[in-house]
Amino acid sequence: MLKINFGSGPGKLPGWLNVDVALKYQPDLVADLRKRLPFDDHSVDFVHSEDFLVQLSIEEALDFLRECRRILKPSGVMRLLTPDLEKFARTYLEQPTWLVDTWEKFVGVPLKTRTACEVFNVGIRMAGQFHFDRSTFRKAAALSGFHAYEVTANTSDYPELRGIDLRRPNESISMYFECVPVN
Repeated sequence: MLKINFGSGPGKLPGWLNVDVALKYQPDLVADLRKRLPFDDHSVDFVHSEDFLVQLSIEEALDFLRECRRILKPSGVMRLLTPDLEKFARTYLEQPTWLVDTWEKFVGVPLKTRTACEVFNVGIRMAGQFHFDRSTFRKAAALSGFHAYEVTANTSDYPELRGIDLRRPNESISMYFECVPVN
């Protein structure tokens, strides 16, 4: 069984092939995930990726999703966590204190004004290139040959995908999806 954790960074998963472009994280395999993935067609059982998709442009994200579709077995499953732009914006408006407190506790990048406005601005710039909301992610997944359905943190119908999420809902603005290939 082949399980791949793409964009693993410091969050390496035991029992998974951890792939990242950054040598400093000592991944099992170094690869630029913006290019063709170094795996055969229909050779992978499970894919996991947390907070990587946001680092890509929309074009690169679509290419990455298509590549994941190419390498997944027809019975394979991909689990993706990515920041939710809608939740980020709603939290900025409705829970500004929580946003600042959570930023300081879990992100740790110093803030000059300690305001939600600063968190929102710095977060958008620092976190990546393209921020998805739920409907845009579902459309991107469909365009890439997947049916995407939302799941909750650390839960899955697949034992291999349970309990592997690093981001918890009370500590982040992440959304959690599992994607299955459409035949």
